[in-house]
Amino acid sequence: MHTVRLPQPIQRFVEYRTGDAMFIVAPDYRVVYWDTRTEFLTGTRAEDVLGKACYDVVLGERENGETFCSWGCSVMRMSQEGRPVTSYDMLVSAPTGGKRWVNVSTLSVECEDGIYLVHLLRDAQDTHETLEMARGLIHLSKKQPGGIAANVATRSRKDIPALTARQLEMLKLLSEGKSVKEIKTSLHLSEATVRNHIRALLQALGAHSQLEALARARTLGILNS
Repeated sequence: MHTVRLPQPIQRFVEYRTGDAMFIVAPDYRVVYWDTRTEFLTGTRAEDVLGKACYDVVLGERENGETFCSWGCSVMRMSQEGRPVTSYDMLVSAPTGGKRWVNVSTLSVECEDGIYLVHLLRDAQDTHETLEMARGLIHLSKKQPGGIAANVATRSRKDIPALTARQLEMLKLLSEGKSVKEIKTSLHLSEATVRNHIRALLQALGAHSQLEALARARTLGILNS
């Protein structure tokens, strides 16, 4: 069961069909609906959040690390003032310790006991990893004479693999001589997750070992020589 007792206008929203994940917050910030898509997206079960304050279970963050979810948050305040809330991206935390970017649209529904917020969520992780990858490449290019573009001017762009932000992070840590256990500790990830990221990095670079991956990354201008 994914709900507590809902006002009739809110119950109608629950019966609508949408491809997005959806959770609903009551005027007192209690989570009153949490569907299976939201469970999958956040890694949090409905029975662990229903009836609890949204800011205690969603734990949303802004890109700079500041807390997004709190009592009196801007989303609830704007809705109570009758102002529309534009969609936004938010970093949510899973019980396992991982975090994921989601894009959120909010519908404000007025009921007898106040404003309910219907949140529609969709995965935005790939978008943010692409942005982080671009930032990482720009940062690396600034550290090299002439930048990456100059170092690979004689190569075809298609020879340079598109690494995710996490893969670039792994590459940097490996270039610093970090072991899997050290990376696991510094990034607060499981050892299996770190190994999976490294495996994906090797595959992206067409390498069979970490040393070969580092050498290829330097050849391509992704790492300093």
